[in-house]
Amino acid sequence: MATAKQIREFIAEIAPLAQEAYVELGKINPSVCIGMACVESAYGTAKSCKYHSYLGVKVGSGKTALKYWDKTSVNLKTKEEYKVGQLTTIRDNFRTYRDMRQCVFNFYELLNSSVYKKVIETYYDKQMRLIKECKYMTSSHEVETVIKIIQKYNLTYYDEQVVKQNSCPRYIKGNNYTLQANMYIRESPNGHYIKEATPDAKAHMDIFPILKKGTKITCRDVQVYEGATWVKCPSGWICGIGASGKIYIT
Repeated sequence: MATAKQIREFIAEIAPLAQEAYVELGKINPSVCIGMACVESAYGTAKSCKYHSYLGVKVGSGKTALKYWDKTSVNLKTKEEYKVGQLTTIRDNFRTYRDMRQCVFNFYELLNSSVYKKVIETYYDKQMRLIKECKYMTSSHEVETVIKIIQKYNLTYYDEQVVKQNSCPRYIKGNNYTLQANMYIRESPNGHYIKEATPDAKAHMDIFPILKKGTKITCRDVQVYEGATWVKCPSGWICGIGASGKIYIT
């Protein structure tokens, strides 16, 4: 059984990835992804986590949702509830991944496929029931378990953050943007400050590694991390939209 600390750490790790996948692929609320991962991976403590399989995605036909899956798998024991109240232990092939991010994105990719076309509701509880109808799981109680986890840990907070951010500017790779404040450049989203910068970036600094307000940057990549949206420029990462919704880059 996962400890309170393990639960907190697991949710903190997977939540920004679910938000990022939602922003890119849409449809499934981050709260649903997080709640299902809590159940499917026992808050990151299950044996399957060794293979970065946190959402119980099976190989299936192996022909659906292929962009975020390298066609790697592992055969593991699992319990299925083909008859209500009666568990049957079987072995099945589960998709494995390079890391948690790839797993989450493949989950969103799968849930956006025609197999789950019935999942059109926007409320987390209705989404869960439709996912069950599409036969993602056989458990007769997983839907209610996930819903209770979403409510207990206030996971809809991550849904609300995404809605707030989606009303803000959407950063597109290759486009140019302008800093609305003096901003640090970091090696990774919310990571250490960079140790080196491009000559052009240095020309727009009074103090290293802070780019001056009004500096124009080119977006090379975008990531959502801990509720904030980060924009990668040639020298490193800059916070574009804070977790509170404050906009630093337009």
